[in-house]
Amino acid sequence: MEASATTRLHQEVEASIGRLSTVLGWGAGYDPLHMTPLFVRSPEDIARLVWNPLCVQNLTGYLVKSPGVQPPEEGKKIGICVRGCDSRSLVALIQEKLISRENLYIIGIPCRGTVDIRRLMNESGLSNIRSVRIEKDLLIVDDANGAHNLPLERFLARRCLRCRHPNPVIHDVLLDEPVTPRTTAEDAYRDVESLEAQSLDQRRAFWSVELDRCLRCYACRNACPLCICQNRCIAETRDPRWLTQRVNLPEKFLYHFIHALHLAGRCTECGECERVCPMEIPVTLIKEKLNQITRDLLHYEAGLDPEAVPPLLTFNPAEAGI
Repeated sequence: MEASATTRLHQEVEASIGRLSTVLGWGAGYDPLHMTPLFVRSPEDIARLVWNPLCVQNLTGYLVKSPGVQPPEEGKKIGICVRGCDSRSLVALIQEKLISRENLYIIGIPCRGTVDIRRLMNESGLSNIRSVRIEKDLLIVDDANGAHNLPLERFLARRCLRCRHPNPVIHDVLLDEPVTPRTTAEDAYRDVESLEAQSLDQRRAFWSVELDRCLRCYACRNACPLCICQNRCIAETRDPRWLTQRVNLPEKFLYHFIHALHLAGRCTECGECERVCPMEIPVTLIKEKLNQITRDLLHYEAGLDPEAVPPLLTFNPAEAGI
């Protein structure tokens, strides 16, 4: 599937490149296991585009954060490759008028899941990787010790194992047949519910241990496509001064819960904050809990309808459920 999707991706971009100023996709990284965001600006770059389960980055944040993505030239659009979770981020950015739908050409790619590369390296014992290929449900890696046939399902990211929207919810072209979601809405928050089944003291101990490892590097904030006020981020601004730069546990708690609350009703559960965390802290769990509350109380899921208004951007004293 991935090889044919890559071929179709090349064909689609080649057919569209004349009316696009830039195409955001994925290309080969520093070794065969790592893909990297790729900006395609000329026909010569098209052959560098790749799609496979190693393409892990959500590209939508580049539309609002990157100086490398300029407003499209007159009469042209910006092309962007999106999976299901990425497309929800696009919808959220469109809802908040941070980007314009008219300026985008959205290339949708149904996704069967992406690899948790850090867990793969930690658990598989791979070293000096020479080549990687994907055949059906196997990840075949050739390294210094020979070829390894690894089950793809075993190394999928947590966000993919609980994904309810693997198909892009918004697109101009779809490169493959839609895929079946891995989980249902009723089962979407099983990780949150498992944590909540513990006592209050156990939960406090869990988060104290997890967040005490935080470096305050802000990688989670920087990778989030919906965290768009970095030049005035509450974590770093000195006027007003809400947080210090101390790396003690209370300050870490305060930063992470402010970050999560700023995403309440907005987070599309793309999992980028958790993927980029150098300390492997499951920070998405906090946002998932807020999303569960938003769904149950306000009957709303972020990033599904470009015409909808997120509930925390409205005020209605007669709102049902309050």
